[in-house]
Amino acid sequence: MSVQNTARLLPFETGRSSDPDKPVFVDPGTYEAVLVDWKVGYSAYFKKGTLRMRFRITEPGKYHDLVIPGWFNVEPSKSKTTVKAGWRSAFLRMYQECFNIKLDRRDRIPVSQFMSHRLNVEVWTISKDSQGQPLANVNHYSRVKRVLKIIQ
Repeated sequence: MSVQNTARLLPFETGRSSDPDKPVFVDPGTYEAVLVDWKVGYSAYFKKGTLRMRFRITEPGKYHDLVIPGWFNVEPSKSKTTVKAGWRSAFLRMYQECFNIKLDRRDRIPVSQFMSHRLNVEVWTISKDSQGQPLANVNHYSRVKRVLKIIQ
């Protein structure tokens, strides 16, 4: 009787997750990235409108292709293609600075304009929870704080 050995191939874990909501850690700093997608929602916890933008790091290195979210305060709007933000909001100021334009209106800001450009983004580490309590190192994660500029 002959015994035959067989091997089964198992998927290789690369650290990249198929779960888009899983927190990712990246060393703080500035990175070249592109906007993957965006959506506006309402945060019942914070009782405000929130714009979530997801950025993919495009520069070579250990973080290449990782997707990191950024969250910005916006106001409720019925539009599916634009957002509404306060004149003094971080998002509106960031938008005007990146595109070097002074907006006439604050209720029709086309977020998709970021999608056609390479971006320089600032990444921060989140090390405290919503109550200000420190997180264990294993629970630290990253977020995009702001888009610094459009890369031409």
